[in-house]
Amino acid sequence: MQPDLIGQMLGHCRVVAKIGEGGMGAVYRAYDEVLHRDVAVKVVRKGSQIDPSGSKSLLQEARASSSLAHPNICTIYEIGETEGELYIVMELLTGKTLREMSAQVGLAPESVLRYGAQIASALARAHDRGIVHRDLKTANIVITSDGLAKVLDFGLAKQLGGGLFEGPTRSLASLENVSSVSGTLPYMAPETLRGEPADHRSDLWALGIVLYETASGHLPFQGRTGFEISSAIMREIPTALGPPVPPGLWAIIQRCMAKEPSQRYQRASEIQAALEAVQSAAIVSPTPSPDPGGPPRTVLHSVRHASVKKGDFLLLVGTTKGAFVLRSNTQRRRWEVGGPYFHGHNVYALAYDCREGRHRIWASTQSYWGTFLRSSDDFGKSWSNPQQAPVRFPAETGVSLKNIWQITLGPREQPDVLYCGVEPAALFESIDAGETWTLNRGLFDHPHRPRWLPSNGGLALHTIVLDPSNNQRMYVAISSGGVYRTDDHGETWTARNNGVRATFMPNHYPEFGQCVHKITMHPAHPERLFLQNHWGIYRSDDYAETWVDIANGIPSDFGFAVLVHPARPDWVYVVPVESDEFRCACEGRLRVYRTRNAGASWEPLLRGLPQKGAYETVLRDALVSDALDPAGIYFGTRSGQLFASLDEGRSWEKVVDGFPSIVCIRAAVVGGTSAGPTAPRMPSSSRSETRSKSSAPSQTRSQTRKKR
Repeated sequence: MQPDLIGQMLGHCRVVAKIGEGGMGAVYRAYDEVLHRDVAVKVVRKGSQIDPSGSKSLLQEARASSSLAHPNICTIYEIGETEGELYIVMELLTGKTLREMSAQVGLAPESVLRYGAQIASALARAHDRGIVHRDLKTANIVITSDGLAKVLDFGLAKQLGGGLFEGPTRSLASLENVSSVSGTLPYMAPETLRGEPADHRSDLWALGIVLYETASGHLPFQGRTGFEISSAIMREIPTALGPPVPPGLWAIIQRCMAKEPSQRYQRASEIQAALEAVQSAAIVSPTPSPDPGGPPRTVLHSVRHASVKKGDFLLLVGTTKGAFVLRSNTQRRRWEVGGPYFHGHNVYALAYDCREGRHRIWASTQSYWGTFLRSSDDFGKSWSNPQQAPVRFPAETGVSLKNIWQITLGPREQPDVLYCGVEPAALFESIDAGETWTLNRGLFDHPHRPRWLPSNGGLALHTIVLDPSNNQRMYVAISSGGVYRTDDHGETWTARNNGVRATFMPNHYPEFGQCVHKITMHPAHPERLFLQNHWGIYRSDDYAETWVDIANGIPSDFGFAVLVHPARPDWVYVVPVESDEFRCACEGRLRVYRTRNAGASWEPLLRGLPQKGAYETVLRDALVSDALDPAGIYFGTRSGQLFASLDEGRSWEKVVDGFPSIVCIRAAVVGGTSAGPTAPRMPSSSRSETRSKSSAPSQTRSQTRKKR
């Protein structure tokens, strides 16, 4: 029996009282005499199943876990040993375990959603730092008096098995070989029971069990012996949870408990987003109603509108605080500003649709209330007012929409076709002018998808490029997934990243996983694409089969935007930034770089741009051209400055100063053409003429890197 430690000092903590005792140790209340706070201390009993090497590993695990500063993770303050006994000093929690709260009857769905999202958030933080829980269960999740879910014992189950932190559930103690696996049996994933290596997805299985138990009051897999429980986990389908459990929550639980890890969610953050989406839907509309209860359009009276007429030139500007419509004539010298529309909302995607005589502006609006795709047919005076998100994932996917990053028009011969690229990375298509949207399952179900990693800005499909010479071919760019191409209108997709670096991965030239920032194509050269990568500027001359680095003589090959001239296929523009650590214009000098020979050489364009203290950033969709002659080039910065060049980049002038952070720009002539992710299609005679003039040689991989 473990000696009574009351009154003794463990480190600088004096033990005050025993809270509880388990199979491998005891938990005490203590007082930290240095920091003057109450703490909990777990002491592992001498003679437990931990050998010296296991004790060292446990110390390492606990120290790693102590770095997990998160509101839903019980904080570990100190780890130490005294007279051969290991002790862990942690946050003292007052409240009840989720097991106690949900016993017998379960909790209300809104509580399950709230606590589940918090637990998923805790797992996401741990997994991002390479820490797997291995023994997640309702008995080691405490709900505090403030309503916070606190997850205990991150990373400790690997060495301690299920004994030390065992709750009232059946544990592996009934099995013959306790040391071969870690965790508590009813929460163990099938791959663990098969003896396969477990990873963070085993935690996601356990979260599914926790959600099921919390919603119903009982475990999904039960039995009288360890063998029966194991057999049920491996083979049986849990009983479905009906009302009051909402279908969306049940869909999430089912996907968490998929027998094969590849069929589950792949990240805890996806589960968190899905739970929050169901939670938001329950708050906004608890019961569906045949009457949407709101006007189909919103008329804006209190916003200044631009007076737009046929023949006018427009710049559509999306910012982190709303959208603006700038109007001028084709001389583009004086500007009238309308907006802000959707002030306070992020507007990352805009498009202007002039097909079939339309003059429709599309905008993606993101706020606390969700992401909505809206349209205006009167240049901003009124906007569509959807009662639910038009672009949304099917319920059975268990995935919720975070953002729309790209709105792309279909070809002119298909005037009702639209595409959206979204986060989490997926492609949606509409064939009825945006009334309804369909998820492209060929890409969503791609076997690579579970291994795509989010970039700094999230896991986003941000670029869509259509091949004007082949209506079956399309390209998408994903951060961080890379470039994918379809040759059968989205039925199947193939990674096309040969030659593109991924410096942050062990294999610097993987099949996929590159953090591509933007790709672009000129319609006169559909076989040629240009790419701005997370380090590297590339060109492909074979429909993205292979890529060569063309960053020759640029101060940094890191950047976001890349633009091809609307009439000159060999002219390409980029805006380099210092590095991924310092994402500002190199040396504080704002310069656009242009190549006139498809990347064989580059020249800085700086006349009229600030060359001192200009720590600016131009994001991927904040660089655009118009289709006039001479072509205008426009870009916006994160500091809210909008610049224009009416002579193809030779000189620049500031159009606007003081906008919110600019993230997207589109250009169009009313009654004419629009400039979006790809340049407007050229007549066939122009395409053949331009192609014959192009003779840029292939380039070897550039050694350009960030400055140190």
